[in-house]
Amino acid sequence: MFLSLYYALNSIYDDCEVIGFAFKTDELEQYAFKLLPHDDFTRLVFKHRLNDVPFLAPLLTRLAGFWRKTDKWDGKIAEMEKALRDADAIFDASGYTLGSGWSKKGGANLLETIKTARRYGKRIILMPQSFGPFDWGEDDDAEFLEDVKEHLSYCSKIYAREKEGFDCLKALGLQNVELSADMVIRENFFPTAAEILASGDRDEVSYPVEGSVGFIVNENLFRIGDPDSVGELYARILERLIESGETVYVLNTSTADTEITERILKKIKGRDKIAVISGEYSSPDLIDIIGKFKYVVASRYHSIVFAYRAGVPAIIFGWAAKYFDLAEHFDQQDYVFDVRSPDVDELFQKIDEISVRHEKESRRIRECLQVIQEDSVVRDAADALQI
Repeated sequence: MFLSLYYALNSIYDDCEVIGFAFKTDELEQYAFKLLPHDDFTRLVFKHRLNDVPFLAPLLTRLAGFWRKTDKWDGKIAEMEKALRDADAIFDASGYTLGSGWSKKGGANLLETIKTARRYGKRIILMPQSFGPFDWGEDDDAEFLEDVKEHLSYCSKIYAREKEGFDCLKALGLQNVELSADMVIRENFFPTAAEILASGDRDEVSYPVEGSVGFIVNENLFRIGDPDSVGELYARILERLIESGETVYVLNTSTADTEITERILKKIKGRDKIAVISGEYSSPDLIDIIGKFKYVVASRYHSIVFAYRAGVPAIIFGWAAKYFDLAEHFDQQDYVFDVRSPDVDELFQKIDEISVRHEKESRRIRECLQVIQEDSVVRDAADALQI
């Protein structure tokens, strides 16, 4: 999402400088753009305005760096403060956390971003992301939602990625909300791996055989559904693909899924017929890899986004509204299955169907993508800010 935002802003404004505040910021020097550490330490400093106290931020930085054995924060508080003071606007592309599917602490982080924007007198836009539902079932829900409404009202514009989130925000009485597809889909341009690296080089990529089937798991499904049932169903799907004569690759788009993948593969007869692609691949590389498949069976949201962007059909195995809304943009909702109550017979029927119809579905996806990309959400956001 940051890459989509960064390159779209640069395409709109020739002299635009985009500085990313990122939670994970390992090896910053490898990128062709500037990232600053918006992590637990720096969030704490800005939340409590410790940077306003002379000499306190450098002292805290030295202490934190000594404790964590890192120099990644050296001078960064001052850089972040300057970036905030010089900014024309703030674009938040964090993706999700404000809803009862996550803790209130996670949602409070988004509110803190808005509070920081207010503190520095900057306009802020929340780019397409998930919101709601707002039913934590806790005693302070009403009080927290009042805080949510107050701070979200400050935003120049809020783009809700799903209809459920749009309805939840409108129910709070907010008038600055608009429904939008995922930003990675809506923006026409997306960089290559070489373009995002300062060196201009790219790491070696393991590509699947053209016309094979991709299989992408998600450890979160084991938390949402019954873990044993989810594991068994994943294994059954893989066996069904092998029996159908497909060439199958399991693609780990997140290192968190590696162990899960191995556990699933141990359950399968004919394990030797399944290849595995793992690695710390960039988003552009993952789009290239997924684009080689004729279709995917996928559970990671952005792996499905990448598939649709590459014109690749998907059998979707998920749980949240975001999966269904995403598929609906491409008239693919018949290929979405809820992990909590999957109809296995229908699932297998759809797998058989898409193996025959994948070229037709691919054309449909590309046609829908062309329509979606007629309007840039970043351009719309910039126009709203009049910058």
